[in-house]
Amino acid sequence: MSYEVTWEPRGVIKRFSALVTDNEMIQSVVDTEKDARFDELRYVINDFLGITGISMTKDSVEEISVRDRGAAYTNPNIRIAVVATHPEIIALANAYANSPLNAYPIKIFPTLVEARSWLGQENPHR
Repeated sequence: MSYEVTWEPRGVIKRFSALVTDNEMIQSVVDTEKDARFDELRYVINDFLGITGISMTKDSVEEISVRDRGAAYTNPNIRIAVVATHPEIIALANAYANSPLNAYPIKIFPTLVEARSWLGQENPHR
C-alpha cells in the first residue's frame, strides 16, 4: 500500500509514497468515506510529496468525483487540499477540480504548510 491515512480532530491527511496506482487512490477515498468519522470531516489533505510516480487515468479521477458526489450528500462541508509538485498529480487534481461531478472545493499547494494555512489548520489539534 502506497498511502497512510492519519485522522485529525477535524480532518484527515493521506500521505502517498512510492508509485501510486488508480486502485490505491480509489481505495484511499473508499477508506475515508466509509469511516464512521467521515461525517465530522471538514478537510482532506492529499500529500503527494513522497511519491516516485503515478499510474492513474482521468477515468479514475471521474470515478473519484462520482464517489465524492455521493459522499457529499452526507457531508457537504469538506475542503480538499492537494500537496504536490509532480506535474502529473497537478494535472489530475485540476481534472478533478474541473469535473462537472466535483462536489468539494479543492486547491493545490506546493507545501503542507500552505495547505494547512488555506484550511485554517496550522494547529491540527484545535
